[in-house]
Amino acid sequence: MTYHKKIQMTASLRIAVSCLTLIGASGPCGAEVAEGEIASCGLPRARSVEQLPVDRFDLYVPGKLPPYPWEAFGDLEPESVHFSLEASGESPFKGNEVTGKGLLMQVDDPGTGQGCGIRYRFAPPPEGPLYLGFDFRLGVEGDPSQALGFDVELTDCEGKGVIVSVHQSGRMQIGSIGEVLRDLTTVDPGVWYHVALNFREGGGLDVALTDERKRKETVGGAFDLGVIKTDRFQSLTVTNANDDDAWGSWVLDNILMAGKVDASRAEWFPFERGNVREMEETKAKKVFAYYYEIYTSGYNDEDPGLGYYTLKTFNPSKTPQSRIESGTEYLARPLPRAPMEPGLDADEVLIRAMEEEVRLAIQMGLDGFLLDFFALPEVYSNPAGQRMYNRRSFALMDAAKRVDPQFKIIPAVYAGWVPEKNPGPTWELQEQWANDYGDSPVLHRILQHPQVYRLEDGRVLFSKWGTELYTPEWWAHAMRRLESHGFEVALLGQFNGLSRERLQAYAPVSYGMSDWGPRSPVSYDWPDKVRDITELVVAPAVFQDVRTRGSSYWEACNSGALRNMWESAIENDSDWIFIHTWSDYSEQAQAPSTAFGYAIYDLNAYYTKWFKSGQEPEVVRDTLYYFHRINHSEVESLRGPQWTLRKDGQGFETRNEIELLAFLEEPGQIGIRIGETWHTMDADAGMTSLTVPFEPGQAFTPEFRLMRQGESIVSELGRYTVLPEIEYGNMLYHGGVIVP
Repeated sequence: MTYHKKIQMTASLRIAVSCLTLIGASGPCGAEVAEGEIASCGLPRARSVEQLPVDRFDLYVPGKLPPYPWEAFGDLEPESVHFSLEASGESPFKGNEVTGKGLLMQVDDPGTGQGCGIRYRFAPPPEGPLYLGFDFRLGVEGDPSQALGFDVELTDCEGKGVIVSVHQSGRMQIGSIGEVLRDLTTVDPGVWYHVALNFREGGGLDVALTDERKRKETVGGAFDLGVIKTDRFQSLTVTNANDDDAWGSWVLDNILMAGKVDASRAEWFPFERGNVREMEETKAKKVFAYYYEIYTSGYNDEDPGLGYYTLKTFNPSKTPQSRIESGTEYLARPLPRAPMEPGLDADEVLIRAMEEEVRLAIQMGLDGFLLDFFALPEVYSNPAGQRMYNRRSFALMDAAKRVDPQFKIIPAVYAGWVPEKNPGPTWELQEQWANDYGDSPVLHRILQHPQVYRLEDGRVLFSKWGTELYTPEWWAHAMRRLESHGFEVALLGQFNGLSRERLQAYAPVSYGMSDWGPRSPVSYDWPDKVRDITELVVAPAVFQDVRTRGSSYWEACNSGALRNMWESAIENDSDWIFIHTWSDYSEQAQAPSTAFGYAIYDLNAYYTKWFKSGQEPEVVRDTLYYFHRINHSEVESLRGPQWTLRKDGQGFETRNEIELLAFLEEPGQIGIRIGETWHTMDADAGMTSLTVPFEPGQAFTPEFRLMRQGESIVSELGRYTVLPEIEYGNMLYHGGVIVP
């Protein structure tokens, strides 16, 4: 065994509860550490939910252990011990009948497998509520004699924390590690259960156990385990705990942790955020993000381990037919949230979820959201779906009013019928639809809301994606109709790659013009294209565009496309920026997610300050960001087609590279390790990008480091292993953040 960090612990505690990194997973199971052998450990300066475990078992191929950051430990060499992801271990709570897998521990001979297990280490979460959920089964269905027991431990770096112990007899207990455990219930071998642990803010723990046979009933209760410092937890460990004469199996699946997503990022940002509100009041520059209500954050008062995103992500059994070839609707999901307190009504739950989105946006430096509504049926043919869509949007407006009345909403209101999909419409037909739009009670309610963005002359700024789907005459008539009802409005057009000639036709009806933008780091001159034909020029900022619908992607060159668009907008003096998008997880979301944590969020915060202040922010904290895909583009996936590269005008071929984007307060040497090889470069203070290619067939977890004067400032593995084989291809760029 190789110990990267040693800690103080009593001999009575298993080594599994420490915050050690074990490389190679060799040595005796359940080894103990002598008193005084390990020095006490410290805690990192920053807290985040970014690294908390979220089940990706179904993404990986069967027959192997899940890759890093999962780490196996103990003696797994005997042929009688089988520990791997298996289809037979798929939980019925998720019900993935295609690629589903659970983590199976099977012992064939008594006396083997004791103390073996698996660990997942993470940065401590912020103060606040914390959630841990998982599904389990003892033994196999119908044979209680084959049940083994296990312990699940959530610990800090000193081995202190909480343990859930499930004995092979079915006795289930919970308590603080090192203290007498309390009985929770008795479970039946061969039956699946879902466990939810909710650590309450201010102390205390609520536990709920759901039986697959009685899914609407739960067993559990509240436990007072003293002062539980959830913001010190750094390790989740599952340890085989069978008796010496026992044999059989247990299986775990659907492991999920969640915490406070909108906690302060001040200790993570490489720059001082400063008083963004003061900046907004003195500068004309504005930044809005496109909020797509189809995919909200999923924050509510329900168990996130049984929630919408958990059950649908990487689950072909629950994927829409239009995306079935990719095996999932989306390749990233919003970072999971610990559930709200019970007892809130449905409207309050929705508004509180939207309040969190607003707080996240304000912390990033946004002035507001560009927000979709339906004035008339279009995407949803059923009225109930349309009402839910608008309900979410109005809840977001109400939430903004609660959190900060200065956080404004630009309504992007769908207009119903699309002329281009109905060839040869008469003007009378177009006129009727324009009248219906201008008469819409939904649109009138939107325009009267106090959170809408108003120009200095009092006009409400409104918009719609695909403005060019309606003729300039149609827009002019619709706005005259609104004026007849007493609503003064100004149109901010959202266009999709139109020629300058076509854009000029919309100049008389457009107060401002924005473009959906490229998806690769190409030369982009939007401000120059429209500056003389519109009053307000709005440039886009996009990280990547990867679509499971059709298994297609554009080459974003890691963070290159996003940085290129921001810097082009700054250099060309764009008036505003639209971030496309905040929450469209089916294409290009940039809110904190499971695939890239806060990496994109932080970059957007950095560029937002630069854009608004007119000066590149000074780097005051060493911060490393990394980006890469989790498989080579030429990987032969077990399922699904080869993904199709789509190209912007200038085009980019597919890049298979690891990027380290370093923000340094002083010059240093930065490096990326692939396999056994370090690739390094000297970097000045400020922002530096280092990219290194990787080859197909490699399996590795990249390591990133910063050194000064021969000493390591920080060296850490990334959170994503590059896989040589995968169930379905995945061309999404993943990313993360590292601070010393």
